[in-house]
Amino acid sequence: MEAIEIPDDLAVQASQIPELQERVIRFIRLEVERHHFSQKRFHPATLGLVAKAKQGAAAKRSSGFDKAQAAADLKESWARV
Repeated sequence: MEAIEIPDDLAVQASQIPELQERVIRFIRLEVERHHFSQKRFHPATLGLVAKAKQGAAAKRSSGFDKAQAAADLKESWARV
C-alpha cells in the first residue's frame, strides 16, 4: 500500500489530535474487515461488474464528464417521452 499523503496544513492540525494514529489504524482495520465481508458476501461475477463500473466511472471523470450536464440531458430525454 502506498503511503497516504496528507496536505501540510492538515498534517499540522492533525498532529494536535491525541491518539490519532491509533484511531486511524482502528479505522483501517474495520475497513479491511468490511472489505473481506463484502468479498465473501457477493458472487465474484458481481464484484467484477462493480469493479468494471468503477473503472468506467473513473475514466469518464478523468475525461471531463459533467454529471450535471448528463442529468440535464436525461431530464430533457424524459420530457420528450
